[in-house]
Amino acid sequence: MTRFIPLALVSCICLIALAFGLVRVGVSLLLTLQTLGVFEFGTFREPVMEVEQFLSVQNARAFIPFSPLSYFAIIAVMGFCLIIGAVLAWHRNPWGYGVLTVYLLAHAGLFVNFQTINPKVSILIGGIILLVILFVSNRQRPLSSTSSTIETNCPDRGA
Repeated sequence: MTRFIPLALVSCICLIALAFGLVRVGVSLLLTLQTLGVFEFGTFREPVMEVEQFLSVQNARAFIPFSPLSYFAIIAVMGFCLIIGAVLAWHRNPWGYGVLTVYLLAHAGLFVNFQTINPKVSILIGGIILLVILFVSNRQRPLSSTSSTIETNCPDRGA
């Protein structure tokens, strides 16, 4: 039973990161296409206007001002980091933690760039906590039955 808990935690965290990444990529892509005039959906008109209004205010004090398109690109890159990091972390690839850390640094970088703190900082804090839990849980997660059999039958592993 206790071997199931790390697997469940890793699975949940990776699925959350994967879903959140897919949403970030999808939404940023749709908002980019709306901004470029590729299509016109009334549903996306308001979010694009909100981002434009946000950037017009925040760019005045930003270290690096963003256009709506560059802002949507950053959001998409962050989404790809979540997707790639979740897949790599699920497979216990150490690069997964690094890619997820890049997402967290980009998220924190936006706060620093715009010199502001808003309620979305809770997503950043939650992400940091989940990354630590993911790292610890993944280390405690049992190996698959085939890999543990191979390791225990390896003649070079004498006591």
